[in-house]
Amino acid sequence: MVDYDKAVATVQDPNADPVLLAKIAYENPEFGANVAVNPRCYPGLKRWLATFGDERARQTLAQMGVTAEDGPVADAQPAQDVAADSAAASAAADQYSADSYSADQYSADSYAASAAQQQPAQDQYAAAQYAAQQEPQATNPYGYTAQMALETTDQELIAKIAQYAPELRPCIARNPSTYPALVDWLAQLNDPAVNAALATRQ
Repeated sequence: MVDYDKAVATVQDPNADPVLLAKIAYENPEFGANVAVNPRCYPGLKRWLATFGDERARQTLAQMGVTAEDGPVADAQPAQDVAADSAAASAAADQYSADSYSADQYSADSYAASAAQQQPAQDQYAAAQYAAQQEPQATNPYGYTAQMALETTDQELIAKIAQYAPELRPCIARNPSTYPALVDWLAQLNDPAVNAALATRQ
């Protein structure tokens, strides 16, 4: 857990590491409102805080116009400015919504979905398992792979992959080390491939 003094210093730092802010928000919920107003708090983290944060964090975000029902939150920072900073560029990658995924990334899931419509109800779970176990092609620029997303036990790395490599979220959903709050967040995306992967969790 991030110690208190480090958390205080980080939430007040306008150049804080976005991933560290996410870790503080998850491990130190009392800092949720402070994380929300930090200029490095990226849209996905704001959505998470609006959904899972404490009352103070939710009220702060509501005053900023961000609620759990708002869906994707646009980053106020211009794209050209974000690109100038590699860490900020990483945070900006979270702006892509689940709806922006191209159909070919989840062709296996499309096959399973169409097959499920023609199968008896008892076969639908098997179709979902088939879809979930197809490893998606890694398209992120950060070097995260499907195997890494499936096997890592590093909680910070799991969070980074979920944030910056949306095409690997089905793998994160299958990883038994993925922490409960992130599993809940993945379920709220209503992405067919992620839902199929979540259905295989024991």
